[in-house]
Amino acid sequence: MSVLIVADTGPLVILAKLDHLHLLRQLFTEIRIPETVLVEATALAYRPDAKRIVGFSAQYANVVPDLAPNDPDYLDYGLDAGETQAISLAKQACCPVLLDERRGRSVAKQEHVDVLGTVGLLLKAKQAGLIPEMGCLLDAMLEQDYRLAPALVQRAKVLAGED
Repeated sequence: MSVLIVADTGPLVILAKLDHLHLLRQLFTEIRIPETVLVEATALAYRPDAKRIVGFSAQYANVVPDLAPNDPDYLDYGLDAGETQAISLAKQACCPVLLDERRGRSVAKQEHVDVLGTVGLLLKAKQAGLIPEMGCLLDAMLEQDYRLAPALVQRAKVLAGED
């Protein structure tokens, strides 16, 4: 089990839609969610995924205040507010960030912040025996219009021993 991760909006929302937020607490001892990320992820409060995120964050996550733009750890690369906060907080905490958006991943890597995507998280869960198969979850992500490159889906299935 890894110690700490900072989560961005996209992975939280898709994990909530799949009803698999529990994987975060099974794989990490501490989950930090920047305030801005929580606001973004729960903006449509009536939706079931938003309700799951609210419950999960109240019970299992540490919702942390956003870094101010004048904070030396604040990174401004023109990303959206949630990504900026997630990457900045992960760098400050010297931990990985759970992030899927391509540009954000590039910035995180440039800042020497380890990145774990939702597909990588599912692969870790499969390897740890926390889920029986990954393919159906990848298909469900695609059904939710979550953008995944076909090559990534294929590679993940091969790594999970499902292809």
